[in-house]
Formats: sequence, structure tokens, C-alpha cells
Amino acid sequence: MQDVTIRSRKDGIVELAPKHPPADGAERLLLVGTVLLASAGLFVCGMMPGEVLLAIAATSLAGEAVLGVRAIALRLLHPAAEVLELAHCRVRRP
Repeated sequence: MQDVTIRSRKDGIVELAPKHPPADGAERLLLVGTVLLASAGLFVCGMMPGEVLLAIAATSLAGEAVLGVRAIALRLLHPAAEVLELAHCRVRRP
């Protein structure tokens, strides 16, 4: 449990969240850009049809849109939480 942050929300629910957050926006955009660049290179070489390139671009854009809508919904639906930092627990064995 040392890699978990415990949040007590105002509505009485306790949330557990990882201390290492998922990739931030810049890292996600770098990854999506790399995938699109590689796909475009394969398209230019003739190894990938245009429809596949369009499908990859559309799914990348849809994925970012879903993450944006999710972030907005979480901000609106969940109240701000109090964050409690727990001390690291070390197990001592005799």
C-alpha cells in the first residue's frame, strides 16, 4: 500500500489512487505523434493502404477526445478530495 494515495471525499467515499499517475498530455501526444508518423511512413512506402492510415488517425483522435471528456466529467461529478499521505510500512520479521 506504499504506492497508493488514500483520498477521503466529502461525500464519505474513500478513494485509492496510484502515486504514479498515468501519462500526462505531452507524453500522450508524443506517443500519438510517433504512431501517426510511423503510419504515414508506411503509407508513403506503399506498405499500408490509405484506409488503414485514416483508421489509425481517427482512433487516435477519438481516444484523445474520450480522455478529454472523461477528465471534464470527473471534474464536474466528483468533489475535491482531501489527500492523506501514509507513512511507508516496513515489515519486520523475527
